[in-house]
Amino acid sequence: MAALITLDTQKQQNGVSEAFNIQELFNARVGDEQVPFSVKFLERGKAQQFEDGLVPFMSGFVGNLDDDGKVTAETGEPVSYTGSRDDIVGLGMVKMNLPGMMFPQEGYFYGFLGLETPDHSKRVSTFSIWFHVYNGNPDMFVNKEPFRSELQKELDLADSLIAKADGDIKAKLVEWERLINDLIANGNTDLDEYNKRLARAETDLAKLLAQVHDAGLLTLADFNILKDELLNRMDVVEHQDILNFRNKLKYKTISATIYSDSESISGDQLNHIQATGADLTLVTMVTVDDANDSSPTDISETTFNDVINRSTKIGLNVGMLKPHIGIAGQHDSFGRDKYDPDNYDTFFENWKDLMLHYADLANANGIPILSIGCEMKLCTDTKYLTKWQDIYNAIKAKYPKLLITYAMSQYEFFEPENQGQIASVVDYIGMNIYPSYIASEYKSGLKVSELKGAWWNDWNGNQFMETLDEYFDEYQKPIFVTETGLMPYKDGLAHLISSYINSNEKENYDAQAIGYKAALEAIAKDSHVIGVSIWHASKPFSFISKDVNTVTTSEKVLTQYFKGGKI
Repeated sequence: MAALITLDTQKQQNGVSEAFNIQELFNARVGDEQVPFSVKFLERGKAQQFEDGLVPFMSGFVGNLDDDGKVTAETGEPVSYTGSRDDIVGLGMVKMNLPGMMFPQEGYFYGFLGLETPDHSKRVSTFSIWFHVYNGNPDMFVNKEPFRSELQKELDLADSLIAKADGDIKAKLVEWERLINDLIANGNTDLDEYNKRLARAETDLAKLLAQVHDAGLLTLADFNILKDELLNRMDVVEHQDILNFRNKLKYKTISATIYSDSESISGDQLNHIQATGADLTLVTMVTVDDANDSSPTDISETTFNDVINRSTKIGLNVGMLKPHIGIAGQHDSFGRDKYDPDNYDTFFENWKDLMLHYADLANANGIPILSIGCEMKLCTDTKYLTKWQDIYNAIKAKYPKLLITYAMSQYEFFEPENQGQIASVVDYIGMNIYPSYIASEYKSGLKVSELKGAWWNDWNGNQFMETLDEYFDEYQKPIFVTETGLMPYKDGLAHLISSYINSNEKENYDAQAIGYKAALEAIAKDSHVIGVSIWHASKPFSFISKDVNTVTTSEKVLTQYFKGGKI
């Protein structure tokens, strides 16, 4: 295997993992100090020039792997290292002498490394990495090879056994040679005695060879050939695993909405969501009289409990509660980015009470995640950040294990220095992502491999994945795609709001299906995403046919990915 880790900061964006398991190239022990860690950085295949004063950095957590095979703040201790210009060796190479604080406990390091300026004002690129941190006790092979995989330990043991057998054979040969020389030197012509001794020597040799055979040991030469072949195969498999990396989500949900006490979620919607293998993201309309009303009105708890009970009966779990501000009677068509309370202090007092009520409901019903808002751009201006922090703190004081998110629109997450800072007061960074996959209308023959690229650069010039990764890098929190989906019409891949929703145009579930595939395949390539919620079970985004007994191509795709375990 290569001894030097080589990374290209101009990472390919489609179909290539950005996660590197470097356990075979680098490991450490608790208490190690000034451990050299060498990396070669390239930019478009050429040696990195480290312009603008860039230096290497590494940051993450050391501890136990969670159920997703990662180390997070919940299972490990935070560690970080920012290098200096002295770490730059030349020709794109850096050598970081990692301090002992990087290895505080036994387990795994899981985090990222890359290049940034010493004041953290500019970050060029990051790569996710993980490696093993061993305990402080050396094993029996420490003087030969300080850090080895379990396979390497077995190889070393086999090497030692073969070496011992080889030494025994050589010792016997020396003894036999001495006996023969003694016979010659003493002038012993008694060939019968000589032949007896030779026969005994041959018998001893046959026994020794039989012991080697019975032990299943190879000759040293044969073993070295086998060892080289095994290592070459491991190298190929390791790099293939990187290329074939697929992110498996912890949370897979589909949204459905209680619009009012008189217009709840239907049994057919719940049944179709349950059939896909997804959980339910339960959206509730919290209504206001107009865009300036500071006193939102919630649905009744009776209506809420009815949906919970009906979901429980069919085995449908609720994965997230997600209240939406809306105008009464307008379903979910109100542009929440225009919501501008006439008294923000009054609004936030009322909203805090509402969110504490929803926290009670989540806790009582075993719901793991609460979204404390959605697309409320004017309310997430940084001047109100302390208000959101107060809501977060109040919920956490009461229910510390309840996970909190906020569903940002692109109007918010594309403003990282303003509205996007709400990411600092949540557990999961929520993003509503709706790419424009194509320029016009759906035609058969489209390929998922081409469409998923819209998550990196869509037809409107949006770079969703780059933004998503930047948020992870900045806040070190998982990303929850709190909404993504498209309308099942032939222009649904091109526009968020189809021009056919008020016409007699027939639904095109094939267009929606390939859009779902593109979204889920894109998400499967980014390890920073922990969950997704498909929007939506209700028209006009619904994947459910008017004939509720029909399974649409869209629903089949969701079932393949959710129940089928493709993501």
